[in-house]
Amino acid sequence: MSMKAHLLKLNDFGMPAVGTGSEAIYTNLIYLIMLEPGKFQSHPTMGVGIKSRYRYNNEENFLQNLQMDITNQINAFLPEISMVDVTLNTKDHILGILIDTEDGVYALSYDDTKGLVEASASYMLNDL
Repeated sequence: MSMKAHLLKLNDFGMPAVGTGSEAIYTNLIYLIMLEPGKFQSHPTMGVGIKSRYRYNNEENFLQNLQMDITNQINAFLPEISMVDVTLNTKDHILGILIDTEDGVYALSYDDTKGLVEASASYMLNDL
């Protein structure tokens, strides 16, 4: 069974678009990383909550804790993704997230000035 994700756009027939393959994996990773824990009553621990957690970061081991949290969230809520490794790096106000899976490598970036996670983070690969 391949992973699917509902996208925030319409297809050619005016129906809600559904992504598959790497588009679905990117979309679900972004949703999980941006989601604040407690938003879904049926799954209160679901979500990394990177916007609030990264913006108000003052933990000494922040990157290690965030790396472990992202890994645990993917294992718990996106078991279709066979996890291999999560690597984090910061540069200026950008947090680079590299998720290496059996299906490929997914690069994301979080810009704390915009509060955005983007999948088009290939420029971060050189910095990681």
